[in-house]
Amino acid sequence: MRLEALRDAGTDGRAATMNIAYYRKSKFDVQETVRRILDAAPKQGFSVLGQVELPRAKGKAISLCRPEWLDRLVGAAPQVAGLLPCSVVVFERNGEVQVGMTDPAILGALGQASEISEIAAAAGAAVKDLVHAAAGVEPLRITGIRLYSTATCPYCRAEARWLDEHKVKYELVKVDEDEKEAERMVRGTGQLGVPVTEVSYDEGGSEFIIGFDRARLARTLGIQA
Repeated sequence: MRLEALRDAGTDGRAATMNIAYYRKSKFDVQETVRRILDAAPKQGFSVLGQVELPRAKGKAISLCRPEWLDRLVGAAPQVAGLLPCSVVVFERNGEVQVGMTDPAILGALGQASEISEIAAAAGAAVKDLVHAAAGVEPLRITGIRLYSTATCPYCRAEARWLDEHKVKYELVKVDEDEKEAERMVRGTGQLGVPVTEVSYDEGGSEFIIGFDRARLARTLGIQA
């Protein structure tokens, strides 16, 4: 790897990310998990549009949407409005029931308007709340935060200051000084840009936030922005 090829991802997180979906193991069978989605969705402001049987996956896909998100998205960036995730999927695999959907946070990588990031952050938080309610589980607990940076990245310094201001504990990783850490970052994100924030959770796995995306960072870290 040529570390000198590292570039700044900037403030908008426009590079690709591997974290495109959010799934949790349900405490219930498929039928009860679906029932809990249908019960919780209207209470959380979702309009339920229909259901689709998934015979091979032994599950169902529930189509739902928050109309105000779609309305705002069409106004801000109609070219990506059709990409707003609107299906929660419940399926059984290896004796376990999984429930989840595509993470709306991916919208933040598809447009320049700040409103897109705001919609993505709000939608991501609501979707996770719905998944938790359906699965009967608590939100994942953060166990560690790493900020991947380089010595010359201004956005990395800006994010570090922002994290410090909000008293967030994190490990600063200089990928231009540590090739192994640079390779780890690339494996997790599929790209070379910095800053990248890796958030680790108690059930294993990590979420990578690319760029200094304040809205997504605030939502993920529970910060009142």
